[in-house]
Amino acid sequence: MASNSTTNRLSRNVVVLGGMGVGKSTAIRRFISDEFIERYYPTVSGSFTKTITIGNKEYNLTILDTTGQDETSLLDSTHVGPTDAFVIAFSVTFRKSFEIAQVIRDKILDMSGVNSVGILLVGNKCDLVGERQVSREEAQKMADSFGCPYIETSAKENINIEEVFIQSVNIANKASDGDAIADEPEGAEGGEKPFCIVM
Repeated sequence: MASNSTTNRLSRNVVVLGGMGVGKSTAIRRFISDEFIERYYPTVSGSFTKTITIGNKEYNLTILDTTGQDETSLLDSTHVGPTDAFVIAFSVTFRKSFEIAQVIRDKILDMSGVNSVGILLVGNKCDLVGERQVSREEAQKMADSFGCPYIETSAKENINIEEVFIQSVNIANKASDGDAIADEPEGAEGGEKPFCIVM
């Protein structure tokens, strides 16, 4: 059984992009090992792999964490080619990172040479309500212009972190011929999920 399970496992590659300091690495670390480090300063990009089960399917999910550099210059064809989905993250407490999200998306399209790619827009640090500089409405408007889902997260409070990667698999599956779409996370359409999920 274990051998068959391994054989039938699907592989998905996700690249996480965003301005420096938006919490990309802490979110990935929360997802991979369920840890939160208040001040985490990675200096190089890293690749992480985790096996997840969605519905009746298993996935080997490889996540590329682009850190310590300007992501608009870091992104190149080696990322675009083998990537099944892109997560573009910004901090809802830092408007400049929201503006950078648009630049990153435009560069992804430019490098891919197509009109649309699999993207998920993520607004991190949604627990810092009093420090918010980007409203849900304007973030959703950006996501609508991208033609992609939008999720708000908090790595600190572990809000919607797993949903980011479930949705990444969904996006990857939609672009993969013949693959079934993974189950939607509970609450994606108004269910009882934490307060700051917007999709």
